Amino acid sequence: LITTDNEVEKNIVMWYTLPGDGSTVKRGFRMICVDVDTSQWGYLIEGCTEWDYFTQYLNNVPLDKVKHWIITKTCTHLKVVCNNVTVLNFNFATDYSPGYEDRHQVWFRTCSIVELCTWNYTNILLRTTR
Repeated sequence: LITTDNEVEKNIVMWYTLPGDGSTVKRGFRMICVDVDTSQWGYLIEGCTEWDYFTQYLNNVPLDKVKHWIITKTCTHLKVVCNNVTVLNFNFATDYSPGYEDRHQVWFRTCSIVELCTWNYTNILLRTTR
């Protein structure tokens, strides 16, 4: 995923379809540029973190105008890399917010479908790999 520096307050959402145990659920990882000058990006992980972009932030997002993002979900982690810098390495078993003890386990499931949603983006490029 590639973004440019005009993405302030625009959502990027990765939807994960997580089948298992007789039920299939869809959960989202969302990130938003909060401040383009400082390259501050907020995020939320449905069922794991507060439903607020201004509560948790990606770490050390490079100030580069063009950002190359790699977002990877495994059965244990959600990892986000921006321009070769790991900005999030979220452990589903330990990093969830208080109050989400009974909801975060769905992320342990293997993902069957990944979808990208964006709102109001003018310059976005997506490449997928398996």
